[in-house]
Amino acid sequence: METQTEKIIQKLKSSGYSPRVIEHDPVITIGDVVRTLDISTDLMAKTLLLSQKDIGLIATILPGMNRVDFSKVAAILGVSEKTVKFAGPEITKKLGLNSGDMCPFHEFFQNIIVDAVLLRQRTVYCGSSDPRKTIVIDPEEMVKAIGAIIADISQTTSNTQTKGDSNE
Repeated sequence: METQTEKIIQKLKSSGYSPRVIEHDPVITIGDVVRTLDISTDLMAKTLLLSQKDIGLIATILPGMNRVDFSKVAAILGVSEKTVKFAGPEITKKLGLNSGDMCPFHEFFQNIIVDAVLLRQRTVYCGSSDPRKTIVIDPEEMVKAIGAIIADISQTTSNTQTKGDSNE
């Protein structure tokens, strides 16, 4: 039976993109990725799952150490900042996801926003839906493949708000 990661890679390749997969020990946190893959956090494209009651699930994809700015996401989507939240464990469980399974290529997102700073990289490392595999891809290919909005969604150093447990 084909795994979710194999389906993602096959879909990307059949669409003309050129991802590659790195196999490794399981990684869950950014710290795990740094230790296991020995890459700069700027090259990591972490996917954080947010939700908004009227819109649904929102994927935000940021460099590894950046934090999502809820006010920026809300402004992009035209909703109140107070209504944008991290998707809780009940949502991820309902989706059948465990820690380390999040990736930008899941098809259940209603909106996907990629932080513009990731497009400065030649390649990015992102989740594959399997904590033992990482996808390496050109960030512009990633954006096209997932139909993402490109915007500045990272907090600035003067904007240190947080919204609960981010798992960042």
